[in-house]
Amino acid sequence: MLEGVLSVPFWVEMLATLTGAISGSMHAVKHDYDFFGVACLACVTGLAGGIIRDVLLQDYGIYAFQRWELILLCIVVAIPVFFFCRLLEKFDLPMDILDTVSFALFAIIGASKAWAAGMSVLPATILGTITAVGGGMMRDLLIIRPPKIFQSGTLYAVAAFAGALVFALMKHFAVLPGAAAWVGLAIILVLRFVSVFFHIETKPARDYSDKVEALAARVKGKL
Repeated sequence: MLEGVLSVPFWVEMLATLTGAISGSMHAVKHDYDFFGVACLACVTGLAGGIIRDVLLQDYGIYAFQRWELILLCIVVAIPVFFFCRLLEKFDLPMDILDTVSFALFAIIGASKAWAAGMSVLPATILGTITAVGGGMMRDLLIIRPPKIFQSGTLYAVAAFAGALVFALMKHFAVLPGAAAWVGLAIILVLRFVSVFFHIETKPARDYSDKVEALAARVKGKL
């Protein structure tokens, strides 16, 4: 069981799951899902990233199924959101902050579990990133829209990758290993909030083929 190799307090896992479930529930309500749909989307957003991670780890089972409290938490969270979504929307700023904290916690939780399970730096970083963004990606697919993490915008998956990478490197080289989780978490939060505040965004692909063709034509004309 994955729980046997964990170094992450269970309350941290519950906090991350809670905020993910709230986000999923609110998206479901806005798309006119019934209660079953709202509860399902709460579970998907709160747990899917970890489930994907555990499937890739292969040898430790699905942690969300080992700790049924996490599934129950998602379902319970869906109830007030289903009936009072409009009231909750008035707390946009606190909800955005909680969502960012949840996303950062998931990245470090994922990387920590992968590291504890014997993964090296790069796999631990990738699994940390997957844990952070997997729930939101599956949520977007279920509401039939392109996954937000693959679109240009403020730093999201990039922030998760950076924080998980620093965490894994600190663990690998034994540089303040006890503080690695806090450092990784801080990097994710700083990158995320700075990118939002200063509108630092990734850009979509831009085709420079015309410039290469023009340069080739000029070179050819001089020969």
